[in-house]
Amino acid sequence: MILQTLKKEWYVVVLLILPFIFSAYIWDELPDEVPTHFNLQGEADDWGPKWVNAIMFPAIGLGTYLLLVFLPLIDPKKRIESTQKPIAAIRIITSMFMVFMYVFIMAESLGTDINFSIYLQIAIGMLFLVLGNYMHSIKQNYFIGVRTPWTLENETVWKRTHRITAKVWTAGGLIMMIAPLAISHSVAYWSIFGVVIAVLVLVPVIYSYVIFQQLDSQTS
Repeated sequence: MILQTLKKEWYVVVLLILPFIFSAYIWDELPDEVPTHFNLQGEADDWGPKWVNAIMFPAIGLGTYLLLVFLPLIDPKKRIESTQKPIAAIRIITSMFMVFMYVFIMAESLGTDINFSIYLQIAIGMLFLVLGNYMHSIKQNYFIGVRTPWTLENETVWKRTHRITAKVWTAGGLIMMIAPLAISHSVAYWSIFGVVIAVLVLVPVIYSYVIFQQLDSQTS
């Protein structure tokens, strides 16, 4: 099954390997210290050795993809096998996002004058939008989705929580995509971004708890 997945998604593997090849090609052109952290204005505010951006970051992307591929082998109850279609979509969109992040980081490392900040903001929103579209189809498992004590305990809570999560994440992704186009001030945008992220995280957790308590009271 693992080999079949890798053969089917060969283009994703190639996409994730390309950053290593590019890093090797431009290695001598990279400064010894490169930006490794950015503030709300998209400006670098911390630096580190060039291998962090050139090697470690693409390694994280490749490692994340392989972890998602090999999940069925470490799933104790083999629940993950029943939700492979949405997880495949998550693997692909996450890999594309990580490669885009690599392009942004390397452009900054090379001192490119192009401001990628707005594209990064839209890409983050698009990531949540796409993930939101697949949330409702993720079946109960230990690795992917809203894994609270209440969703893992009750399958009904899992399903209802992921239905609401799909709606919230889709709406949140749209807001994050539109906001940088409508708001020119980056600090204002990232403030909105922070609020949206808080909503995306807290709503599913709180909702799963409330639904679990309601179902529990009905059965007791």
